[in-house]
Amino acid sequence: MSWLDYHNIEEVLIAALSLSVSIRAYLNGRANAQDKENKARLFIYSSGFFILSLSSTIHSLIHIIPLNENMLFQTLTGYSLGLLLIILSISSKEPEKKTLLPFLLYMPLIVLLLPDIYNGLPDFKLFRPLIWIVFAYLSGVLFILHVAMYQNSSIRSLSYMSMAYALLAISGVFLFFPSAIGSTPWLNGHLMRPVGFLIISISLKEDVFRCLRGSILYKTLSAFSLLAGIPIIFLGITILYQEISPIDIIGSRLLVFLMLLITLIVSLIFGIGVITRLINPILNLKKEVDYVKEKGLSHRVHISPSRDEIEDLATSFNSMVSDLERSVSEQLRLSRLAATGELAATLAHEIRNPLNAIQGAASYIRKNFRGALLTEFLKIINEEVSRINKLTTNLLNFAKPIKPYLSPSNLNGIVKNTVDLIRNEFDGKGVNLSIELDETLPDALIDQNQIKQVLINLLINALDATDSGGSVRIVTGSSNGRIMVSVIDSGRGIKKEDIKNIFNPFFTTKTSGTGLGLAISERIAKEHGGEITVESNEKRGSRFSLFIPALNLEPTEKI
Repeated sequence: MSWLDYHNIEEVLIAALSLSVSIRAYLNGRANAQDKENKARLFIYSSGFFILSLSSTIHSLIHIIPLNENMLFQTLTGYSLGLLLIILSISSKEPEKKTLLPFLLYMPLIVLLLPDIYNGLPDFKLFRPLIWIVFAYLSGVLFILHVAMYQNSSIRSLSYMSMAYALLAISGVFLFFPSAIGSTPWLNGHLMRPVGFLIISISLKEDVFRCLRGSILYKTLSAFSLLAGIPIIFLGITILYQEISPIDIIGSRLLVFLMLLITLIVSLIFGIGVITRLINPILNLKKEVDYVKEKGLSHRVHISPSRDEIEDLATSFNSMVSDLERSVSEQLRLSRLAATGELAATLAHEIRNPLNAIQGAASYIRKNFRGALLTEFLKIINEEVSRINKLTTNLLNFAKPIKPYLSPSNLNGIVKNTVDLIRNEFDGKGVNLSIELDETLPDALIDQNQIKQVLINLLINALDATDSGGSVRIVTGSSNGRIMVSVIDSGRGIKKEDIKNIFNPFFTTKTSGTGLGLAISERIAKEHGGEITVESNEKRGSRFSLFIPALNLEPTEKI
C-alpha cells in the first residue's frame, strides 16, 4: 500500500468519525428541543463536524479519481470552516439567531469546485502551508476552549478532547511544511489527525453537550484568540507572497506599516468587545446591587438574558436576597414572639393571684351561704375562673415551654390514642373522623405528651372548621428521612391573607379561641427538629402536616 493510499484511508476514517459526532450532536439537540438555545448551539456544533466530514470525503475523492489538485483549496478551507463553526457553537451568544450561518459560510466554498474557478487560482502547493497553519491555529483555539471547559466543569471527557485538539494543532504544524508524501513531517501530520478525531469521537458524551453554553470565559478566549490570529494570517500571506514575488524596500515598509495598523485595529476591536460584553454587564449588575441597598430587600436585580456567568450571578444574588428577606422576616417574627412570651408570662403570674383569691372567696360563699340566685352566680364565677386559668396556663406554656422528654416512639400509636380521646367530640358534631396509617412507619425521638398536644390542637381546629356531615382524615407516612402526620379536613378553609398569620400568637378567627394553639404547636415541632406546613383552599378544606426527623429511615421511601 502506497502512502497516498494510506492518506485516502485516513480521510475516509476522519469523514466517518466526524459524521458520527455530527449525527450524535444533532440527535441530542432534537431530544432536548424544549431548550431552544441548546438545540441551536448543538445544530451549529453538528454542522461544523458535518462540514469536516464532507470536506474529508471530497478530499479523498480528489486523490482517488484523481482530480485537479487545485480543488483541494475547497476541502482544506472546509476544514478551517468546520473548526470555526465548532468554536462559534461553544462561545456564541444567542446561537438561535445564527443557525443559518453554516449554510451562508459554506455556500461560497462550493464555487471552488467549479473548473472555471479552481483553474484560475494560483498553484495549490504554494498556498497549502497557509491553509494548514490556519487549521493548526483554529485547532489550538479549540484546545484552549476545552481546557477552560474542563476547568469549569471537571468533566474528564473534556480533558481528553482538549488533548485531541492539541494533536490536531500539532498535525497542522507538521503539514505546514511543504514536505514530500511519505516524509517524516508529512507522516507525523497524517498520523496525528485521525488519532485526534478518534479521541474526540470516543470522548464525546452527553455530559459534554450540556457544557456547550455561552460562558463569558469562552466568549473572551474565542474573541481574543481569533482576533489575535488576524495579524498572524496577514504575516503568513506576506511571507508567501514574498516567496512568489519578491517585495522591494518601499513595499516592505508598506507591509510593515499595514501589519502594525492591523494589529492596532485588532487590539482596539478586542478592547471594545471586552468593554461591551464583559465590563458593561458587570457595571450594570453593580448598579442593580446598589439599588437593592437603597430600596431594601424587596427589590430584585434585573436579569438580562445573557445566558452566561453574569446571568447566573444575578440569579444567585436574587435567590440570596429572597432568602435573606425571609430570614429577616423570620427573625423579626421570633423577636416579636420572644417579647410576647415575656409579656404573657408576666400577665399570667399577675392574673393568677387575683384569680386564686376570687376562686377562694367563691368557695367560701358556696359553703356558708344558700340561695338559688347565689348558686347560679357562683357557678358562672367558677366557670369563668376556670376558663381564665386555662388561658393563663396556655400563656405560661407558650412563654416558658417545658423541655421535651425525647424517647423512641411510634407515631401511629400516638395517633390512635389521640383519636380515642377526642372521637366523642367528632361524633357529637356529626363529623366523620378516619385514620390512614402507614404500618411501615419508622420510630422517631419524640415527647409523646407534647406530640399528642399538637395533634389535639390540629384536630380541634379541623373540627371547628368542619360542618356537620363533613370529614376529617389523619394520614401518616414517611419521606426523605422524615415521618409525617397530616390532618386533612373538608371544612371552610383559610383565607389567603390569613395563612401567613395563623402561627402568630393570639391570632385567631374563632370567637372562643385564644390564638395560642398553633403557635405552641409550631414551637413543639421546631423543638423536635421538625416543622408544620399548611395547605388550604377556601371552602374546600385544609391540610396541616407535622414533619419530624425519623430514626433509620431510607430516603427512598415515599409518602
